[in-house]
Amino acid sequence: MAPSSKAERGGPGGKRGAAGGTGPGAAPRGRREHLVRQLDRVRLSGQLSPRLFRKLPPRVCVTLKSIVDEEFLWAGHIFLGFSKCGRYVLSYTSSSGDDDFSFYLYHLYWWEFNVHSKLRLVRQVRLFQDEEIYSDLYLTVCEWPGDSDKVIVFGFNTRSAPGLQVNLMLMSDENHRDIYVSTVAVPPPRHCPACQRARESPGAAPSPACLRHGFLLHTKFQVVYPFPTFQPAFQLRKDHVVLLNTSFSLVACAIAVHPAGDSSSQQILYRRRNLPEAPRSPPPPPQHQQPPQEGPEGSGVSPPSPRPPQGPPKAAAPSPSAPPSLAVTKAKEFVADLFRRAQGNEGGSGGSQSPGGDPSPPSPPGPLPTTAGSPPGDPSPAQTPPEPGYVNYTKLCYVLEPGETPEDLEDDKISLPFVVTDLSGRGLRPLRERDGAPAQGQVLAVEQLSLDFEYVINEVIRNDARWARQFCSFSDYDIVILEVCPETNQVLINIGLLLLAFPCPEHEGQLRPRTHHTSLKVSWDLNSGAFSTVGVGELTEVKGQTSGSVWSSYRKGCVDTVMRWLVPEAPGRGVHRMTNEALHKGCSLKVLADNERYTWIVL
Repeated sequence: MAPSSKAERGGPGGKRGAAGGTGPGAAPRGRREHLVRQLDRVRLSGQLSPRLFRKLPPRVCVTLKSIVDEEFLWAGHIFLGFSKCGRYVLSYTSSSGDDDFSFYLYHLYWWEFNVHSKLRLVRQVRLFQDEEIYSDLYLTVCEWPGDSDKVIVFGFNTRSAPGLQVNLMLMSDENHRDIYVSTVAVPPPRHCPACQRARESPGAAPSPACLRHGFLLHTKFQVVYPFPTFQPAFQLRKDHVVLLNTSFSLVACAIAVHPAGDSSSQQILYRRRNLPEAPRSPPPPPQHQQPPQEGPEGSGVSPPSPRPPQGPPKAAAPSPSAPPSLAVTKAKEFVADLFRRAQGNEGGSGGSQSPGGDPSPPSPPGPLPTTAGSPPGDPSPAQTPPEPGYVNYTKLCYVLEPGETPEDLEDDKISLPFVVTDLSGRGLRPLRERDGAPAQGQVLAVEQLSLDFEYVINEVIRNDARWARQFCSFSDYDIVILEVCPETNQVLINIGLLLLAFPCPEHEGQLRPRTHHTSLKVSWDLNSGAFSTVGVGELTEVKGQTSGSVWSSYRKGCVDTVMRWLVPEAPGRGVHRMTNEALHKGCSLKVLADNERYTWIVL
């Protein structure tokens, strides 16, 4: 908070200027120890108390009005804070028309900070290229722990667009939320040789022509209820990589600029492509792979909220068996016959769907679920493929040759379509195999590696759940990232699951499935793309709880787990973030604080 009037008076028991007094003799009781002595103790012990600079004297604080021209304040600039390096202060503006059909336009600004002069504007870029944004966004600007070349801006809306006409036009509802992401190159340092060469070249544009300091990348996706939590401390733990939870998959997106040439040596994700995965346990025989298709009718369970068309419907995973009955036995025999017939016709390409609606793995052919260790059609478990069949990886490269219209990439293997431009919004030229001549200078590489949640859920239940015999189908799930290790490229996620399950086998008289909640802990390797089961929770029947209370309790448990594991980050080593949350709460920040350099701007 800003320095208080009590701090100016010296606080209780002290006099004006007592904290900085230099008079002879011992300090009076209640007076704080001299600042120089405290700093000397810090030098000797190596430990700096965060309480030391909790409040700064007003005479060493800079007021915003004294370093920013009034015209910018009237233009509606919202100041977010200092950059991690302390060189810049960042702000943004959002503008829209006066009618309900106007879009919001967002711009991000970098101001060079010098305590002895006014802020100097060094860069202005437009965020979320050409997106039609109908409502004011919550914004969070983040910097990676060790990557100082770019920032990433997350924007999301938490309420429907204002105005009845817009709501009717968009058919908006509370089950969907739009997520906007822009990755922005930071202004160049004064000694950047590439920017210097670009400025000195004939006919150079006034804006930086260095790709490392002159690109924008935009993407947008939609999440559904229960909306994924935003966890920048984990999602940006690895430099150059952002983990995006799309409600249906976890997408690791790597964004980096490197010299043109051998791009394989610069690859960040999915580097060990020929490393065979350890074989998983073999699947059960075909006749035990399909549970009785008894729906939730009459069970008192409300149907799951509809999901948008980005992902497949949440359906039942193959279950080893079900409560015995004559109808079940006939159903199993019928399904087993279908599987035997389908297996006799194996050899076609592409995935298929089981009779019960369970999606098969994305890549392997044939209708039977296959493990990553055994290719379909090959009975030998010793032979392993070079990579898991469910891995979805892409890599695209761009060069700074603007002039093309920004294009939305359409490719089945691209999880999140994105647009790459220069600082003026002109599309960069993608490098294609047909281009022939290798690129010169710098190349922007964009990698994507994705993990499909529903495939993971089905595989974990089928192979590792003790209660697989009781399982019928799952209706909803929620994903929370528990830990990310940038050194080993391991991501630990917790999958909260709402499912229908039959009673225990000893209760044979009760054949109606009931709603249960459980969690699956899974580790995902960003090097190989493979996942492995860490733990499977027990089934807990949901009695009289709403889905909102279930997810609230689940997320609280995840927070408790994370806090037990938490190791405090060293100063300057964590993810740095700035947000406009105070604005949405109807208030303003009191100060912009650079805690590393003990600099305050009083608003």
